[in-house]
Amino acid sequence: MSEITKVIVVGAGGYLNPIVISSLQSHGFSVSVLVRNTSNVVPPAGITVYRTDYSDSSLLLAFKDQDAVVNTITMPDFAAQKKMIDIAVLARVKRFIPAEFGIDTSKEETVEIMTFLKMKPQIIQYLRSIQDKITWTGIITGPFFDWSLRQGFFSFDVPSRTAYIHQPGHHMHRFSWSNLANVAEAVAHVLLSKNFPIVDNRYVHVRSFNASQDEILQSLISATKRVDISRGRDHTEWKIIDVDLEEKVLEARNKLAQGDSGSLGYILSKAIYRTGGNYDLEGVVMNEKLGMKLEESLDATVEREVTMLSS
Repeated sequence: MSEITKVIVVGAGGYLNPIVISSLQSHGFSVSVLVRNTSNVVPPAGITVYRTDYSDSSLLLAFKDQDAVVNTITMPDFAAQKKMIDIAVLARVKRFIPAEFGIDTSKEETVEIMTFLKMKPQIIQYLRSIQDKITWTGIITGPFFDWSLRQGFFSFDVPSRTAYIHQPGHHMHRFSWSNLANVAEAVAHVLLSKNFPIVDNRYVHVRSFNASQDEILQSLISATKRVDISRGRDHTEWKIIDVDLEEKVLEARNKLAQGDSGSLGYILSKAIYRTGGNYDLEGVVMNEKLGMKLEESLDATVEREVTMLSS
C-alpha cells in the first residue's frame, strides 16, 4: 500500500477528536474533519471541514481523495458505521480506523459483559471480510485515564477527595490505561508507512502505564497533599469507601436502562477484572514497535490532573 498523506477524522468536538487532529497535524498529515450539518464545532485553523447528513452523496464527497478515515465516534448501530465503510471503499480510501479506542473488545467475554459494545467486534468482522478492498486497524487503548480522573468516571472523585474501592479484592488488579494524548499518538503512528507491516488488518494495543486502584489511590493521596502544601492550605484527607462491585454493576445496569450512563465505569471495571486487561502481561503492547515516544507515568499524570482540578 502506498503512503498515507490525507486523513479525514469523523467528528471535531468532544474530548478526543481535537487531540487526534493535533497529533495528525504534528506528524505531517493533511487533515480534514467530517461533522454533522447541525454541528457548531469550530475546528482548528487550516482544517478542511466537510458537513454531512450521512447521506451517501455527502459521505462520498468528503471521502473522495482521502487516504484514511479515522472514526472516533461510536455509532449507535452496526449499519451506520458499515455504511461509512462502504462509502470509504467506493471512494478508494486505503485505511479505515473504526471506533475502538478503549477496552479490549477483541475478547468475547468483554462483550458478553458489556453487551452495548457488541457492535464493535461486528464491525471488525465486516472489515475482515473486505480487507482485500480496504485495510483497517483497531486501536485498543484501555480506559482513558486522565479523562476518567477529570470526570470522576472510574471511582475517584478528586474535588471531594473520595475513593470508591472495588471489593472483594479487585482494587489490587493492575491493568492498562491510556491518556488521551497517547491515544492520539497511536492514531498517527498506525498511519505511518513504516508501520504498515505491523498494523495492517489487525488490532493494535497501546497504553500509557499499568496501575491498580490501590496504586492510583496512593498516587492521588501523595499528589493532593503536595498541592495543598504548595498552595498553603489545609490538606483534606481522602475518604475511602469500600463498595461491592457486583452490587454497583447491577445498579449501573438499571441506570443504563433508563439512559443514565454515569455509573458505566463499574461495568467497565467488571469486564476488565474478568478478562485481564494488562497488555504488558499479555505481551501485546506495541508502543515501542510503533516508535511512539510519548510517555507519561501514573504519578506524572496524577500530578498534572490534581494540579488542574484543585485550582
